Amino acid sequence: MQKLANIVTPSKNNGFPEIYNVVSSCEDTDVNLPTLYIGLDSARKCIDNFSILKKYYPEQNCWWTFSKTERRDDNITDIENFQEYVIINALKNTKYEYIDFIKYSLKRIKKLINYILYSDNSKICFLTRGSSFMFIYDIKLNTVFGLSLSLCEYCGLNKHKIIKHVKSNTNNEFINGTDFMNNDLKRIIGSNTHYILPLYCYFTDK
Repeated sequence: MQKLANIVTPSKNNGFPEIYNVVSSCEDTDVNLPTLYIGLDSARKCIDNFSILKKYYPEQNCWWTFSKTERRDDNITDIENFQEYVIINALKNTKYEYIDFIKYSLKRIKKLINYILYSDNSKICFLTRGSSFMFIYDIKLNTVFGLSLSLCEYCGLNKHKIIKHVKSNTNNEFINGTDFMNNDLKRIIGSNTHYILPLYCYFTDK
């Protein structure tokens, strides 16, 4: 499973989601990932030229914060900031394209619909409540396509047939909701619903 970042902490009951490589020792980190060290002892041991006045070391791609028993408020704030940074950084290159029935030519709309229905690319799909909107994430293209099923019906297309065709493509996987995300992740993506799908890939072996 792909990981977003390392978190080095002595606490076993840390509550971090599985998208993080949570370890107790510097030696167990993935050097290719950003790292957060929790606790003064870990920071002093693992960060070169450590200073208690400096929280971020860009040249080492790492951060540190106090443990809860050292400074609880700093711990909570710094962990929130770190999680927000690594998630936004990981998703910043994900493209989003809304299939606009008003602005797009009929030829382009047909091409995109056919791609969603029949493409061999691996895709992850998500229906909003009431099946009024569908998000389709192409893993290879790192692109999320947004399709208003309500607008499809307004234009004379049967949304239930569209959903059925998308589901019949064995290269498409539907996710049922956002239960895989904790409240911190939901807070970070906010109204950027299209980020749900690329983020989901960190919770699977895709």
